[in-house]
Amino acid sequence: MEHFYDDETHKDVQLLFVHSSGHGSWMWKNFLFYFGQRHYDSWALNLRGHHLSDPVNDWAEVGVKEYLEDIDHAVKKIGNNIVLIGHSMSGLLILKYAEFKTLKGLIVSQSGPPKSILQKRGIEIKRVMPKGGQRLLTDKAILPIKDKDMVKAVLFDKGNVDEEVVTFVLENLGEESMRAGTEIMQMEVDPTSISAPIYVLGFDSSKIGMQVPIDVNKVLAEEFKARDYKVIEPGGHDYMLEKNWQDFAHQFEIWIASA
Repeated sequence: MEHFYDDETHKDVQLLFVHSSGHGSWMWKNFLFYFGQRHYDSWALNLRGHHLSDPVNDWAEVGVKEYLEDIDHAVKKIGNNIVLIGHSMSGLLILKYAEFKTLKGLIVSQSGPPKSILQKRGIEIKRVMPKGGQRLLTDKAILPIKDKDMVKAVLFDKGNVDEEVVTFVLENLGEESMRAGTEIMQMEVDPTSISAPIYVLGFDSSKIGMQVPIDVNKVLAEEFKARDYKVIEPGGHDYMLEKNWQDFAHQFEIWIASA
């Protein structure tokens, strides 16, 4: 894990950021600095096989259970009064984790609802990723996009990201477990088992190649009775690295203070 704090008195709320598919703690670097400067004890987890964590020998051995174990290990290390913050893939992971762990709050950004909720609502998601935007696959792993222009097109809003940031992301994107990705798509989460207040941040999912007739992030907020819901705009999938990232960090800060 990466850890950021200052030497002054800390607030009693602790923050644990969890990264999305193929990413790592590096995606939250701006937010770690922002909240650390505001006296929050801030942590960013690297799930096994990602960024600063030890590499895995066989991605076929890594699934949802293993990622939940990683989150649990981090939570136990940090202590109590934790706000868990997940993005995309990890948004569903932290919701699942919250079924059996008491937390101060959950911030779920750009994560659609579980498959059963989509089916209940009659929502079908179609993938319309532009040519070159699809992530290549092996029998066990999802490989990172290696084209700079495609990284910019798929992960960021047009004109809203500095070139050096795109290069930084391109250099740091890594592999993802095929098994974990498949299991998360099938994973069930019981909204009635979650006691923590939830803040859902949605965005235009067509930006990442998803064609849907309704805002699936709003559906998640409704089904999980989220305390708050807001659309991320303007912002791409990796909004936390875009030029206006501080706007969203401020939104997080306001919500966390009221959690």
